[in-house]
Amino acid sequence: MRKRYLMNEIPARSVMKKIVFMLGAFAMLLLASCQKELSDNFITYSGHPLNDTIWVRNVPGSASVHELAKLMLPDIIVDSFDASKDTTLKYGDSLEVTFTAGSCVGAGGATVTGKLRLELFRLKKKGDFIKAFTPTTSNGYPLETAGAFFIRVLKEGKELTLAPGAFIKIRFSDTEPPKPNLHVFNGTESNPVPVSGIDTSFTWTRDSDTSLVRIYTKPSTIPGAPQIMGYEMIAKNLRWVNAERFIDTSRAKTKIHAILPLNYTNKNTAVFAVFTEQKTVVYLRPDFGTRTYSAANIPIGTKLKLVTISRIADGLYLGSKDVNSVGTAVSYSITPEKKSLKDILQFLHNL
Repeated sequence: MRKRYLMNEIPARSVMKKIVFMLGAFAMLLLASCQKELSDNFITYSGHPLNDTIWVRNVPGSASVHELAKLMLPDIIVDSFDASKDTTLKYGDSLEVTFTAGSCVGAGGATVTGKLRLELFRLKKKGDFIKAFTPTTSNGYPLETAGAFFIRVLKEGKELTLAPGAFIKIRFSDTEPPKPNLHVFNGTESNPVPVSGIDTSFTWTRDSDTSLVRIYTKPSTIPGAPQIMGYEMIAKNLRWVNAERFIDTSRAKTKIHAILPLNYTNKNTAVFAVFTEQKTVVYLRPDFGTRTYSAANIPIGTKLKLVTISRIADGLYLGSKDVNSVGTAVSYSITPEKKSLKDILQFLHNL
């Protein structure tokens, strides 16, 4: 027997089916329209620096990453001395810099006389090497440092050099007990040296004189305090000089990678690996092909902290990640956070 319906049931169900059909058709049209708009018209970079995800093969000097070097440069000591006299300049309880008479010369080796201007800053802590963008590596191989110095001497605004056979004697104490088997390393800079910003070609090169850095002791100037132990380093060049040694070369090594969100590019971000158990700082170079930051020759098992610093528009961003033991194939994701310059400098001070 055929089922019977009430007269008012048939129109209601018919209307409902039509509504469902129309809604489904509308949804399909809307989806197709959205897909076309996303694929054809969506632009990831709208011109605002926070949305810029584009990497470049060659970072220009105007890129915001270079502004970090200007913001974080360590405090500089400005002093003067007489070019014609043996002079020992003392700073605090442990730092002494000795110039011999006639050790500084001008262009072409011309002798200079009178007062000379000294500009000096010291890289003492791990964070100082980040602030100065001078990682402790020699052609990509990590070094352990006891401290580095930038020493510039000028006469009437013109930079001087050391005379042939002349040297500077630097005495200093480290934040840690003296280490044996350290050598003098000189900073090898780009030619010409960038006027401002980061010298991405900078590396440390062992001095041709392979004598070990001498360890010395002397009484403290503070009554009752223990004697001072430190280093006596002979520098035969001005500008960058360091007391360092290569780290253990017998351990197996690997390459590490840091992965950041898309808008942290090689135009605005610098990444470093800071070793926990020794004073070693490695720069992770941006890799255009993979859009990551990487460093080779990291000993397997190393405990370290990855540190990222970025300048995007007017904001500063800091990221960090602790690595308890570097493995054989490692990639680490880091998400930076917006910080003040004061916060970033304090973070670096505590490394």
